[in-house]
Order: sequence, then structure tokens, then C-alpha cells
Amino acid sequence: MTSSLHQQLADHIDQGVIPPYQYSYPPRSTYRPLPEGKWSIPDVWARDLANYQVPELNLYLHVPFCDRKCGFCNLYTIISTDEDVYDAYTDALCTQIRDHAEIIQARRLRTIYIGGGTPALLKPRHFEQIFNTIGEIYPNWRSTAEEVAVEATPSSIADAPDEFKALIDMGLTRANVGIQSLVPREIREAGRGGEDEDVIRRAVRTAHELGLPDLSTDLIMGFAGQTPETWRQSVDELAALQPTTISTYFLTVRPDAWFSKTGAYQYMWQPELYERYDYARRTFLDHGYVQEGSVRYKKPGRGGYVQKVLTFHGVPLLGLGVGARSYTSVLDYMCGSVKPSTAEAADYIKKAKNHELAPVTGFELTGEEIVRKRLVLDTFDLDLTELDRFGYQKHAAEFEAVLEAAESNGLVHRLGRRVQLTPKGFKYRDVLSWMFYSRMVKDLDREYYEDLHAANERARRNMGATPVRITGIDLHERGREGAA
Repeated sequence: MTSSLHQQLADHIDQGVIPPYQYSYPPRSTYRPLPEGKWSIPDVWARDLANYQVPELNLYLHVPFCDRKCGFCNLYTIISTDEDVYDAYTDALCTQIRDHAEIIQARRLRTIYIGGGTPALLKPRHFEQIFNTIGEIYPNWRSTAEEVAVEATPSSIADAPDEFKALIDMGLTRANVGIQSLVPREIREAGRGGEDEDVIRRAVRTAHELGLPDLSTDLIMGFAGQTPETWRQSVDELAALQPTTISTYFLTVRPDAWFSKTGAYQYMWQPELYERYDYARRTFLDHGYVQEGSVRYKKPGRGGYVQKVLTFHGVPLLGLGVGARSYTSVLDYMCGSVKPSTAEAADYIKKAKNHELAPVTGFELTGEEIVRKRLVLDTFDLDLTELDRFGYQKHAAEFEAVLEAAESNGLVHRLGRRVQLTPKGFKYRDVLSWMFYSRMVKDLDREYYEDLHAANERARRNMGATPVRITGIDLHERGREGAA
């Protein structure tokens, strides 16, 4: 088995396959309606608490609103610039925070992240209300939270520096600013009109001048029309601008993103993008960055993405707001569906106000799936001994065979029972992670995206009725008789 897995992994590397970036497991695509009444929020978190000797918590607050939809985006976003809606939503979010007071107070609050959507659309008064509410139930959050982060746009920093400075004064330590490219045509291709390269430059300079501890930026490989030369242009300029954190993502097109309808993209990967990965890695390391993850580079002692690292290490995440996901050791869940809508946002506001929110959609975790979650997410630096209490030894033959194949292909170091990725392992981490997926999770993920594709007439016209590589390594990797 090990030799066949070795060859399979070697073939994936030789072919340059690019699975989606593994930032959660099981992915949102596997969530299904939960049995009505089976799970209550207090019960989920009480059962989770029993699994930890040193209880800690990541807090994620979702603000779904955007003023436009980027072509590659399939996140839980709603187009709205109505401040009355923002007011009502902030009230609902603060009510939900108070309703989770006991859950938060029972753990050490390690990080706070306000994501979206575009949280920067909110006004300083909204953020002040949110932070004051957190302070009501957890007075020392500024002392315990290693990271207080918000997602922002370049224009929200460059064009409103006073408002951004107000957030820093409230305790903000990191801003995630999506830039995707510094090449004008690629910025337009991404659907970010009004966020041109000059605005991006001003945003980075302004963040530095205002003393933001950590400015996190990103670039995307694979836009239509992007060339090795334009990629190098973006990488070189961003490295020179010296943000504290930089992420580089392979473009993943999903059936629920606009790019699937344009005819300019396929679901399949572009193997040549690994050459762009190599160039970015060399450049950022030469400019004094260290590699924190498969996609992320940071300035030592300053940059990074603490919430993501802690979540990968198994620290639970409490997600509040419409479309937010919560990750626990017993259930990953949402208090609504996985499909965004203005009607669901309105329903969220009503239910939060009336204290009626409950897990609606999710994935129940067995011990085996908990082990798989850590293997999928955390091979950067993982002590397998931590997984024994969740039943690692019961399935050790399967997991060890994958790890041995990874070691023989030069992807991991084995240090006793500690596993660490090599530089080659960082590069092909998502290929390795996919090999730890359970059959059930693979099938649920495939079913979700195939159904979306089937309902997307323009995608079917552009990509065919049964496109390959809509998910994971191969659409046809089913593990059944006749699959090939």
C-alpha cells in the first residue's frame, strides 16, 4: 500500500495538480441540515469543553456585506451599502455575543477576527459598539487576545485614514487587505474596479504611517491574461512595499463564483502556476520574510495570521453572525444555510434579537474525523501524540501509510512522532492534505459542487456537463468499481 501511495503522490506532484487551498476541514461544502432539535449551542460547547485541558477560543465575527462581488469569490457575501441594515445587523451581532457570554468566559480568548464580506464598510461607531460589547463580557480581551483583526479594502484605508486610525486606537492589530494584483488589467479582471494600483500603494503606506502592527496582503496566481512577467511585476512591487504579511493563492474557480460563467476559466488547475509559486517564495525570502504556511509569508516577530495557526492546531473557533461557521471538537456548524441571501440576513437579525439562533447546518465530527482534520490542516508542525485520545491508533495503518509516502517523496520530516513539512512539503501541502480526506467528506464535497454546476447553465455551456477537477484531485476519483 505504501509503495502505491508513494507513486500516486509522486504522480500528483509530477502532474502539477493544484487542489483547493485547505483552510478548513470538513469544508463548508460538506455541511448538511442537522436533525432538528438534536443540537443546542450550550450542549455543543459543553461537550467541546470536556476535550481540552487548557480551554482556549478563537472568536470570529462575520460581516457579510460588500459593495461589489469579486469574480473569484464564493464566500458568504451579500451586496448592500444600506447603513440602516448595518445598524440593525450590528445590534443583532452584539446580542449574539452577549448570548454566548458563558461560552466565551469559560475559555481564554486568544484571537478576535472580524471578517466578511467587507467589514470595512461599517463605520467606527459600529466597531466601537462591537468592541464595547466584547468588553462587557470579557473585560481583559485587549490583554489576552494576541491578534485583533479586520478585513479591509485598500480604499477603506487610503481614502479614510482617520476612520482606520480609530480602529487601531480601539485595539486593532492586523488588517487583511485583499489586493490580488498590482497590474491594472488583472485588478479589473478580479472585479475590483476603483481599487487600482495607486490606491493599493497609498493603503500600504498609510497603514505603515498609522502604526498598524500587522498589514496582511495577498496576491492570486491564475487570472485570465496573467503572464509570468505580470506575476513577477506584482511580486516584486509588493515585496518592495514591505507589508508585514503576504499570502499567495492559486486561483480556485467554483460553480458559485462569477468566473465560472465567463468562459475564460476552467475548474482544472494550471500546473505552470507552481513556477509562479517558486518565484514568489524566492523573492519574499530574499526580502526577509519567513514562510509561515503553504500560502503565507511573514516578517519575523511581526506578521502572521494567529487565528488561522491556532485553528489549525485545534483551538476551537466560535463564529457569530450570519454565514459564520463554528469549529468545535464535536460539531462544525452554522446557524443558517451555506447559501447567502438577503432574506437569510433579515432572518438572522430577527432570530438574534429574539435569542432564537441554533445550529441548523453542519457536520458531526467523529474521533476519526477530528484526527483527519488535524492531519489535513496541521502537518506544518504536528505531534501525533496529541491525536491518540481521538483514536489515531485505531486508524494508524492508513494514516502512517500516507505519511510514509509523504516522507519518501520529500514532503515531511519525521521527528519521532512529530511531523513537519519540508520546503517541498509547503509547496505541495494541499496535495498531501487531500490524501487525508475521508471518503464521505470527498463524496459530500463533490456532490455539492456537481449540484451547483448542474444548476449553472452558463458554466455547463462553457465547461461541459461533467467537468473534470471540479473538486480535490480528480472529479472521477470515486473509489468505486468502474471509476477511473
